[in-house]
Amino acid sequence: MTEEQQKLAAFQHLISVMQRDAAVILEAVDQAAEAIREGRRNSAVGALTILDLPLERLAAVKAAVMLTHRIEPM
Repeated sequence: MTEEQQKLAAFQHLISVMQRDAAVILEAVDQAAEAIREGRRNSAVGALTILDLPLERLAAVKAAVMLTHRIEPM
């Protein structure tokens, strides 16, 4: 596998990780929205408490992609 192919494979993996985290985030927001519609404010807040890790990981992976792309453009 060439260096370019390795870089492309790494980007594809990072994007997959970002997609999984985005799905977790959207699910939590949907649950919070449903709880609000039903008048369950505490449940809405509870649904949002899981967001810390996926948001931090999403930001870190994005930074890694941007840094790699800036250092050695594809």
